[in-house]
Amino acid sequence: MQNRRSALKYITPKVEDGGLFKKDLGQFRVALVPHIKRSSRGDLVIRGYLNGTAEVFVIFAGRRTKEALGIESRLKAMFARLNHAAAKSGSEPPQVNSIRLGIHVEGSWRPRFQRDVSGWDHRSYQLLAARWAYADADGMTNLGGRPPFT
Repeated sequence: MQNRRSALKYITPKVEDGGLFKKDLGQFRVALVPHIKRSSRGDLVIRGYLNGTAEVFVIFAGRRTKEALGIESRLKAMFARLNHAAAKSGSEPPQVNSIRLGIHVEGSWRPRFQRDVSGWDHRSYQLLAARWAYADADGMTNLGGRPPFT
């Protein structure tokens, strides 16, 4: 398969945002869980729940990835603290889906298609985060991201 990515020296913030935010922006309340991974491009991908039930993946892409490291460390700290408390009390560790960090995200939706073993394509959506706000361990609001270039 041909690599169609431009060299990094040609990627400006305007070009990057033009490729990421092709749809209108909206504001969403998502509960993130400590299920964290990186994409092949190095983007931060965190699983969450929209309206408490619909599973979504929130993507912190491009230059916003570094700003989202606070969210990643907050989720990992929550996970470690709850696992330590469970081990100390002798109870079972909590389910990953029960550990949630509420976050307000301004971003846009991107469809994703995955083929199952029978050959059918299934469509899901990813939320590309442009800006976000969340509460840290001390209850202080942290802001991150930038509005996309238009």
